[in-house]
Amino acid sequence: MVKPLDMTLEALQNAQDAINEMKVRKNMTAEKERLQDYDKIIKHLEGSISEMLNAVVIFHKYEKAL
Repeated sequence: MVKPLDMTLEALQNAQDAINEMKVRKNMTAEKERLQDYDKIIKHLEGSISEMLNAVVIFHKYEKAL
């Protein structure tokens, strides 16, 4: 059985991978609107990572119980 903490850590890694991919794609385009959209995507993903890190802190507080 997969623990919720492990699932959250995997989600964090997936979000970071998505950010890295968006940065690569951003470097490959010159289209202004697409660049702006990529920046928005990156911003939202970074925000989600911040929120998930807050959850990880709480998970660690009760790690054995979860």
